[in-house]
Amino acid sequence: MIGLITISIIGFLSAGCGNAGKKDKDSVSISPKVSLYYLHQKKGCKTCKAIGKVTKVTTSKHFENEIKTGTLAYYDLDIGLQANDSIAKRFECTWAGLYILYKVNGKEVVEDLTDVGFMYALDKPDSLEQIIVSTITKKL
Repeated sequence: MIGLITISIIGFLSAGCGNAGKKDKDSVSISPKVSLYYLHQKKGCKTCKAIGKVTKVTTSKHFENEIKTGTLAYYDLDIGLQANDSIAKRFECTWAGLYILYKVNGKEVVEDLTDVGFMYALDKPDSLEQIIVSTITKKL
């Protein structure tokens, strides 16, 4: 059941959101081992925008190969768009959020890095980058 939900979400994101990660259509069929979700409103605050910038730079800098092979999926989603309502509800996100989704013993686990993102994105972006890299690396 969980696998079906994951496949449905990946299919929904690839069809319903033009900026749903850095994957081409062929790699969407591969279920990622880890997914990083940066959820935000279009009119994000300065900190929200900094979180988005750090996550984008971090994934391209440290996980380019994992994204290309489909092991890691990165989703930068505007939850103000109706097409992304179900994702926002799933993570209970109303303004901005940073989440890592992975599986343990076949069950989906969500690690919420939102507070860490808000704590470090503006003043210590290198610290946020290290936390993201460390967290994702442990899950891969």
